[in-house]
Amino acid sequence: MFKKIAVAGAFSLSLLTLATAVSADEVTIKAVNAWREGSNIALRYEEWLDVLNERGEGLVDVSYIGGAPAIGSPTQLMKKVQAGVYDMVYITGGWYTNVLPSAETFKLSEVDVTVLRTNGGMEYIQALHEEEGLYYLGRVYDTSPYYLYLNKPIDSADLSGLNIRVSPAYQAFFTALGANTQSAPVPEVYTLMERGVIDGFGWVAQGLFDFSWDQVADYRVDPGFFTGNAHIILNNDTWDGMTEEQQGFMLEMILELEAENYTVADQDELEMAQMLEAGVETISLSPEQAAIWTETARRVGWETAYEVDAEVAAKLEGYLTQQ
Repeated sequence: MFKKIAVAGAFSLSLLTLATAVSADEVTIKAVNAWREGSNIALRYEEWLDVLNERGEGLVDVSYIGGAPAIGSPTQLMKKVQAGVYDMVYITGGWYTNVLPSAETFKLSEVDVTVLRTNGGMEYIQALHEEEGLYYLGRVYDTSPYYLYLNKPIDSADLSGLNIRVSPAYQAFFTALGANTQSAPVPEVYTLMERGVIDGFGWVAQGLFDFSWDQVADYRVDPGFFTGNAHIILNNDTWDGMTEEQQGFMLEMILELEAENYTVADQDELEMAQMLEAGVETISLSPEQAAIWTETARRVGWETAYEVDAEVAAKLEGYLTQQ
């Protein structure tokens, strides 16, 4: 009887050891998002995380922590990924210049990510991130511009007398056009507009309704400026700790997501149509004023990039612009 129990016990222990070994082969990825959980901008990423878990069973196990600001300031998330508190983040370049100052330059991209994967740009961008203890996986919010939203009409590129809430991404641009600028956390924009503290703010086409900004913004100015950009980035130790199979799976999945970047423009069109229905009018600048608008954005953007790091800016300009 004892022998039977001993054999059964040994067999059970073997199964437990085997289960532990299988579990050990699966990497857990603590994932975060720099936008509000469930918002339109975050949705593609969050759906992708679900697919990672479904198709990567036995390889990867994604634990989704949530989005900012509920988990903290979006500008601190990359520092936490760098430190290993989190393993992966979905974030725009302007929100992690405190880790990689040249990340701000990604807004100046004139090419989509498929070009960067063939012209050497992706390798260079990955090298910049690796120096900071990060692994750059891919760009999944692509070639979609920022816009200026206002509570009063304009008819030129002259923003003199207007108070605009800015992020570092476009502060120099609006200042060059004559605006008074001020920084404020994203959740405060509604109140600032409602109270008349600011006359407008910059944002991409997606997300206006997530923050109810359609209730305080009356106009969207066309054309857009710069390029809205969002990236998926991992802690480099997390990446290096993966097996070749796990890394291959992650690369396969990011390429699939990037292949659907065209849906960002589709969503932009949908939300801009919804803006019109909600009473947010479009101000289309004349060709002459639109040229001033876009040329100023490009000039000021690259001037700022060269001030941050001239060597890096020169290389990125070669990869990001249509020459």
